[in-house]
Amino acid sequence: MKKTLIYLVGFTLLLLLFWLSLDIGILQLQSSVFSLIGKHSVDATTVWQVRFPRALGAVIIGAGLGVAGAVAQGIFRNPLAEPTLIGLSSGATLGTIALISSGASVYGTRSNIGAAVLAAALTALLVQWIAPGKGFGFLLTGIAVSAIFTSFAGLLISMSPKPSIQSITFWNFGSLTLLNNATVGMIAPYIEVGIIICFLVSRRLDIYSLGESSSHYLGVNPKRLRLYAIIGLAFLIGASVSAVGTIAFIGLLVPHIVRLLIGPAHRKVLSMSALVGAIVLLLADLLARTLFQPNEIPLGLLTSLLGAPALIVLLRIKRASWVSHD
Repeated sequence: MKKTLIYLVGFTLLLLLFWLSLDIGILQLQSSVFSLIGKHSVDATTVWQVRFPRALGAVIIGAGLGVAGAVAQGIFRNPLAEPTLIGLSSGATLGTIALISSGASVYGTRSNIGAAVLAAALTALLVQWIAPGKGFGFLLTGIAVSAIFTSFAGLLISMSPKPSIQSITFWNFGSLTLLNNATVGMIAPYIEVGIIICFLVSRRLDIYSLGESSSHYLGVNPKRLRLYAIIGLAFLIGASVSAVGTIAFIGLLVPHIVRLLIGPAHRKVLSMSALVGAIVLLLADLLARTLFQPNEIPLGLLTSLLGAPALIVLLRIKRASWVSHD
């Protein structure tokens, strides 16, 4: 009953935030959102061509980041594992920028998304290969690789003669500003595939949490499970980063909140993480573009400002149960 109520409250809050995202902005609407359906006025264009893809993109990407964080923490058995920290986001960023700076693609194309997905997968495999050990050894290796790839991406941006890539400033802080209906339509299938893959491995993650040796005897192949999980993470993070850049702390914070609400079972954690991730990112984007109008706060900067203190509080509450055991 408690979990049903949590889901009901969550969906209600999500719908409310979605409606507010369509209704609130720099341009004040002269009509209600629902009266603009099928219309071709300035208000209708503002809602359906500008605000709607941004709100829908926040829901889709937020859900993907929430699921990615939960899977990353489960597959690496580390409460601090998060796509940004373990290198996937920086790898996807580098892959995207490298393709754009070479002139082989531009922002918002399928090849751009494909490059980000491939780069994210290769980065995760690289970190897993060179990490000196599991747990925090893997995490520290991911942080180092992330720093290196972020530096390379910065060099490519600063050295590229293409003004288009230098004008895309959201790579480090994240922004939904450039989202449109076409871009959302292109990234949605990738994120959907990533979420499906993650749900397919969710039950085995429960067994894997007992340790590699125990999971092997219980019929779970750890190497194969990690490979499937990495593929799912690559789809989720690659597609998200290619469209909106790096948004920190969503994947790290959301799964911890969810476990406090409904417990540790991965299938339930993934579904609730998708819902909470969508709510958090939609709320953050709404605040980012309305708090200091007409100026807009970089979305990743806002999520870091809100997420870091919240994570500190959660760590103090649950620090005993979140200690990593290799």
